[in-house]
Amino acid sequence: MEGIARNDRAPDGDEGLEAYRAALRAFVSRRISDPHEVDDLVQEACARLIARRREQVLEEPRAYLFRIAANLIADRHRRAAPTTTLVDDQLPPVRPAQEDGRRVADLQAALEAALDELGPKCRTVFILRRFDERSTGEIARELRISPRMVQKHLTHAVTHLYARLGHLMERGQ
Repeated sequence: MEGIARNDRAPDGDEGLEAYRAALRAFVSRRISDPHEVDDLVQEACARLIARRREQVLEEPRAYLFRIAANLIADRHRRAAPTTTLVDDQLPPVRPAQEDGRRVADLQAALEAALDELGPKCRTVFILRRFDERSTGEIARELRISPRMVQKHLTHAVTHLYARLGHLMERGQ
């Protein structure tokens, strides 16, 4: 029993790896079908263990070796995974430019209809502020109303437009 424990800990020399190699090969071959790939992964895992043992003392070299092998297998599977090679019926739908143009036209028409429902002064205040990017003071002077009245018209217009067009924003349109 003591001899097994010594082999499990792997002596400092590379010959200690031979005690693990058969178990490691079985571990890897259960996960990889290509025997050449199995040999490559076992060899790579052993080389990494030897390099690590030269840098530091390992408490459980066998466990460390199997963790290296598991990581190498995971890396191999990640590299082998297809990178979004989709069949025609699996392709995400791509909206044609014509559909996007139609959607913009529909939104524009809905906005214009909602603006037409506003009173003339309220509509003018909203357009000057939001589309012409005029300041509240400029609008007040031009329309000969108080800045407070400009704010009231803006609040009313935004509330109305949200009530009429809010459902379009919630659907992401």
